[in-house]
Amino acid sequence: MRLKHLFKIFKPPRGFRLTKQGRIFFVFLFAIIVISMLTGNNLLFLILAFMLSFMIVSGIESERNIRYLEIERVFPAEIYAKSPSRIGYYMRNTKKASDRLKIHDRDILKVPYLPKGPGEILYNDCFFEKRGSVRLGSLTVSTTFPYGLFEKSITFELDDEAIVFPEPLPLLSATSTGVEDVGKGRGSDSISHVRAYVPGDPGSIIAWKKMHLGLLSRVVEGGSGMKGIIVLMPGGDLENKLSEAAFLVNEFFKAGSQFGLVVNSYFSGLGNSRNHKIGILQELARVESIGEPVKEAYGEAKIIYL
Repeated sequence: MRLKHLFKIFKPPRGFRLTKQGRIFFVFLFAIIVISMLTGNNLLFLILAFMLSFMIVSGIESERNIRYLEIERVFPAEIYAKSPSRIGYYMRNTKKASDRLKIHDRDILKVPYLPKGPGEILYNDCFFEKRGSVRLGSLTVSTTFPYGLFEKSITFELDDEAIVFPEPLPLLSATSTGVEDVGKGRGSDSISHVRAYVPGDPGSIIAWKKMHLGLLSRVVEGGSGMKGIIVLMPGGDLENKLSEAAFLVNEFFKAGSQFGLVVNSYFSGLGNSRNHKIGILQELARVESIGEPVKEAYGEAKIIYL
């Protein structure tokens, strides 16, 4: 711990890296230093002074370019595993405009120009392989402004957390019941709505008569399909169950139906708002194992067991 504390104290305030042009510049600078010292040629000393002043001006301008930057991450409301998500970066410089910036996070985002003022939100596609809570730590902003001799960078100590929802996968198998477990079956009494075709949908649910509108799949529900409770049961593949549950949550939300989730001791209650949906998806993202579900009075709702 003491070593880490000392490292923070003596850590340079800026990162520094020579570019290809910078290495060439310093080779010439060193050569002129050596030749001018050996020959005593006043013209070479004049060139040396010019090159040193050029380097100092470059350092001052690059520092001014990043000194007053402010940045924070902006997350979308929904982030799904194995699907590209647009992460935003709110940047501003209240003192002056900034040129030729690069944001180094999970990927590199180039910012050619940032005007002085209230700031801008810049977006970059980000990919998360797994669901769950992902801690995104510090990020770095670098610049090669003004002459490209070296890359100077500043690190922002951020502590952001992204909640990555399970990848929605089309439902392959489920058991549904009506009110009080009456009418066990696959809940396919009536067509609720159609949605865009998802690879993996069986051919039997494709709406072939609507081919002029594109490839669509029918979504079916049972007789009490206005309300649905998704209950996760122990056993089977955990990730597949969570992905199917996420798919069903999105389908219920699109249909405007009331829905809920039961997993372990968690019961979301019934609802159809965006916040209700996101709360359920966040719970699915954090599930580590599935045990026996809590027993609740679900009312007049179709129960879907996964």
